[in-house]
Amino acid sequence: MRSNQAVLLRQWRRRLGLLFLVVGGFAVAQPARALPDYLKIFAADPLSRPELRTQCAVCHVDPRGGGERNAFGRAFAAAGHTVTPALRREFPALFQQATVPPVRFVEGDAEAIVTIEGREYAINTRTKTVRELGAAAPPPVAREEATTAPVQTRSDSVYQAADLRVVNLPTAIPIPKGSLWTDFTHRFPFGRPTNVEGLFGLDAQALPSFGFVYGVTDRIQIGAYRSPGDLGRPIQLTVGASLFSEQRGDALSTMVRFGVEGRDNLRRQYTTSLEATVARSLTRRAQLYVVPTLSFGDRPFIADLTSETPGTTAFALGVGLAVNVRPSMALLGEANYRLTEAARYHEIGQGIRRPVYGFGIQKASASRRHAFTLTFSNGPGTTLSQRSQTRGLYFVDDSLRGLTIGFNLSRRLF
Repeated sequence: MRSNQAVLLRQWRRRLGLLFLVVGGFAVAQPARALPDYLKIFAADPLSRPELRTQCAVCHVDPRGGGERNAFGRAFAAAGHTVTPALRREFPALFQQATVPPVRFVEGDAEAIVTIEGREYAINTRTKTVRELGAAAPPPVAREEATTAPVQTRSDSVYQAADLRVVNLPTAIPIPKGSLWTDFTHRFPFGRPTNVEGLFGLDAQALPSFGFVYGVTDRIQIGAYRSPGDLGRPIQLTVGASLFSEQRGDALSTMVRFGVEGRDNLRRQYTTSLEATVARSLTRRAQLYVVPTLSFGDRPFIADLTSETPGTTAFALGVGLAVNVRPSMALLGEANYRLTEAARYHEIGQGIRRPVYGFGIQKASASRRHAFTLTFSNGPGTTLSQRSQTRGLYFVDDSLRGLTIGFNLSRRLF
């Protein structure tokens, strides 16, 4: 019997190894994709220079693509990702000049005057003859305003978020149609950041949560997310809508979401939440977030799962800020406070006496498809209702001295 079990164990190890190899190969192969859709639009223009039709440097500062856009990339986005005659005139180095010679017609006659290499020729379509007229008149002097620098467009000052979250609060990052994103958070709420021997709290128990977000359309998204047992094993299902977007030329980016959480793997203690994320770019290097959240049937994350604990209504208001200190690195900060007194649960532990503070440093890939954020927070929860609950419910300090370590991982799979 034991020998059979050993054989089965070796077989399962080989199968798991093969599975990890395939998944790893898929992840590594992701960057080597076909040309981005926007570069295909440029390449399809008949006047685009053939040698530039495969170059990401047409739109991006980094020749590998992704990250900060150059002047043409920003103007191209402002034009709705279409190549216009104005773009060809503003960026002549990227386009070929039209080869059709200037033509004018003689009124009341069958002649057309064509200018070729500085000389004029009269073509008579009736007699089918061509005669040279001499040197062409010099072109008119361009008006002074034609040399004026182009007016800065709204897209020049739009911040490009790299993650679905600031720390715990959501960003208003656009989710393109057909794209799938991972949302992975890891918190160590029982550790002490001052514990050097415990690697600043990383030796303590971890609370990992994992989910996906999918773009149904460019404006509609759906998501699923699960947290572990010490948070009640909630499964969260969401649907969101992008009402306004700075990248589409609006003054603000606004994302609204509706979510349902069920504890014990969506079997009891249900909470319904409504939230809105309002984002405003201060410059193209900084963005401000305001996130109000209303939760019906809210319960503390340590509520007993063996009974149907009554819920209450909780209203929380969060604010956040993201600042790029380098093109692919950002500093993050946020605070999220419950304004509903009854939902602070003062009878449990130390209760929710303070806002959930969060700070982080984020590193994004050049393509903006992957982001890693090292976080510090006094709140262990990351679902819509739990992210405004501090670790004071665990009978521990929830002040700034009680910030614990964690991290976020976000990845656009396709």
